[in-house]
Amino acid sequence: MQRQKTNFEYSHKTELDIIEKVNDVSLAFSSALGLDFQSGQIYMTLLRLGPITTGSLAKEMKIDRNKIYRKIDELVSEGFVSMTMSSPKLCIPTDPENSIELVLHKKKKEIERINKVKKDIVRQIRGIVSVPFGTSTPTFRIIQGLTNVYSGISLSLDTAKNVVFIVTSIKDIMRMYHSDIPEKIKICRKNGGQVFLITDSDEKLMIPYIKRLHATENKVAKLPSNGRIIVFENTQMFMSDSTNTSDFMDENSDISLCTDAPEMINNIFSLCTFLWGIATPIKLT
Repeated sequence: MQRQKTNFEYSHKTELDIIEKVNDVSLAFSSALGLDFQSGQIYMTLLRLGPITTGSLAKEMKIDRNKIYRKIDELVSEGFVSMTMSSPKLCIPTDPENSIELVLHKKKKEIERINKVKKDIVRQIRGIVSVPFGTSTPTFRIIQGLTNVYSGISLSLDTAKNVVFIVTSIKDIMRMYHSDIPEKIKICRKNGGQVFLITDSDEKLMIPYIKRLHATENKVAKLPSNGRIIVFENTQMFMSDSTNTSDFMDENSDISLCTDAPEMINNIFSLCTFLWGIATPIKLT
């Protein structure tokens, strides 16, 4: 009996390792191609299973049929999936290398287009707008979509020179792992800034994700909420409601408040300072 239990535990652990590896690759692929995580998972599943009907794919992935039909249509229109002329129709994933080349080509064209018109557009705007850009009045805005949220955070890190607190779940760190944020943290530190990370797990399996974020120091603690707090000393703050829900696969569910209101920033910065004081250092080696 003891031997059977050990075999079962080993098999279960192996299955979890495979799932985690697939999710990790899906995150990397989704990030590289600008897809949401679920679309990346669908593409990876197609690569693993081979030609399959949309209905069978929905059953395999335990996703609502209507939702997966919409996702497949999007992947087809983007060139990542093709459909056979047979009956029933089968989904065929595009070769990964060709998919990446396709995205690179589109991105290059888009960058070239923006570079050609940016100076002229700014000149035209300045010609019709008489007041100076920006305002001294505190502002706030709502950012929807993980890509947009991470872009806003990356842009702020690019120019940060003071203390930055990142308080978020390990799941969020796993997603940041495949974004521009790790490189932007390195730039922030190079510019004289300090980035302090507080997360909810220091399990050995998670250490590579934490390590690659390149924070100045890392600590583990019970977080005040399931959300994300990123506060830049005296300048800006990002707060998301939850990063640890069942909607993990849907990047559009990520909604963040961004503000430069001094009172809010100072209050949250004080909270993060307190959390940092009671948190436990994470050993990265």
